[in-house]
Amino acid sequence: DGCDQIDKELCTPLPMAKNEAGTIDKQMLRNFLVNDRHDKNRMLCYYAHVPERKNQDYIFIHSLNFLEMEPLTSILDVGYYDYILRTDADALLFPGLLNLAPSGSGWIGAGEYGEEGLTDHLVRHFSETLLGSELGKPLRSATASPSMQSTFYIHTSVFQKFVSTLILATNTLYWRAFDRKEGGREGVCANLGKFLNMADQYENITQQLMGRKCGWPLWMKGVASLYGTRIAADYVLDNLTVTPALDALATSMNSVDRSIYETIQVHLLVTKKIYNEHSPDVNICTMQTETIRRLRSSIARNAGSLKPWSDTLLNAMETISNSTSMVPKTIHHETAAVFLKLFREQHGCNWTHPNELWVDENLTQHDDNTKVVTVESYEAVLKEIEWSNKKAAMFQKDYETKVEYEKEYDSLIHRPIVKETLDKFFCSECAFSLKASCGSRRAYFVKGKHKLPSVAHLYVMKDHPQCVREKAKEKSSVSLDAFCGNCKYLDSEMTCSTRLTYLMTTYDMEEEDSKESLLDQGYCADPEYAQKARS
Repeated sequence: DGCDQIDKELCTPLPMAKNEAGTIDKQMLRNFLVNDRHDKNRMLCYYAHVPERKNQDYIFIHSLNFLEMEPLTSILDVGYYDYILRTDADALLFPGLLNLAPSGSGWIGAGEYGEEGLTDHLVRHFSETLLGSELGKPLRSATASPSMQSTFYIHTSVFQKFVSTLILATNTLYWRAFDRKEGGREGVCANLGKFLNMADQYENITQQLMGRKCGWPLWMKGVASLYGTRIAADYVLDNLTVTPALDALATSMNSVDRSIYETIQVHLLVTKKIYNEHSPDVNICTMQTETIRRLRSSIARNAGSLKPWSDTLLNAMETISNSTSMVPKTIHHETAAVFLKLFREQHGCNWTHPNELWVDENLTQHDDNTKVVTVESYEAVLKEIEWSNKKAAMFQKDYETKVEYEKEYDSLIHRPIVKETLDKFFCSECAFSLKASCGSRRAYFVKGKHKLPSVAHLYVMKDHPQCVREKAKEKSSVSLDAFCGNCKYLDSEMTCSTRLTYLMTTYDMEEEDSKESLLDQGYCADPEYAQKARS
């Protein structure tokens, strides 16, 4: 809904008129792109609604599918653009878009996408074994290109081939490079080194992978499109540049501050969690610097993995708050300014108080000495009222969703099987620190913080892997063959495959652990499995 509102307020719908043959009138489309002149208050941008394809399980696939659907295919045919930039929605565009021009086959954003020296070879192995007959020979060795992210800026002459290869690779990897159907629990993800059995030139790589399982950062199903981008680049783009001007701030590799004029796009891959999960309270309106410092301490205490990203952003926010002069035009400062504005808007810091309508400077005096509010002031307050109503409705929806999740959480956390599973994974005797065991840390949460024992287990294991008993993972007797991906999760429209992907991408869980978790909770079991097993 938010994207729709931005489209309608700031952009122009693309003309989708069709000719007698029932296809988009490309001549009309080209004339529109060449001759269109915008109102000065509207950006030079266009939009179209593209329906999702049916029966697509991969959660991010529509962000790729639309690239080979109308109206983009017709836009490519009219020959108006030289390069096409594809970006995720959680991103900011910067002035480098106007200053920098890609060259050669195209540019792809820089950033980590796996374990150096291992993920590259996994990508190449699966592209050769699963797609070799369709893709032919790669244009370069497995490790020739630098590590890359998912944003690409591709020349239109190779764009369609690049996109079709990317989608083919993503779907193929998603369905065949992570599953266990071919070998049950001894399949792909049970032991990557054993499964791959690479050729002699990869013997050392195979040894490094022995015993390794699927999971981030090595090999994760939830980011299949990231690996698909690498495959498309290596098989289609003969003159490729991997640049920090794209996917800036997405990963630690590409987080160095730089001029906004040397940056095309900032990808809020991790940074958005600061707003989504740690947004400050209403004191941001009146005690900005102090609130930013409290937010820094809170993140360091409760979300340690986010700290490097939050420090970058909050340092820049403090500079903005305390500066009496212009701050430098860099991506750190400009991104921080966007977040600071969002924090303040969330609490209505910049609203005009209704009483301010009636001060003399906002009133127009008539000849009969009557005074009326100016149209501009009146319309401004109407907009604020409309915005506040929408915000209230959004908060109400979030609150209702939170209540439903809390009910589900409460019903699950009290189940005996949850306690048994947590007991199995929790290593009470393991060392939490030099002076405390994991068991004593759990006791602190139970007695000192009044947490349920099961919740205390989760609190300790969440941020302290030394308290997780690794061998417990081998004790599960759940048969993964019983998992039913097409079944409905709970009573919702969500399929179990979608829920599985959610667990893997949100909590970095391995596919095996995610399936076991769902089956242990009594969900996603094939109702016909027992009958199939007997027959």
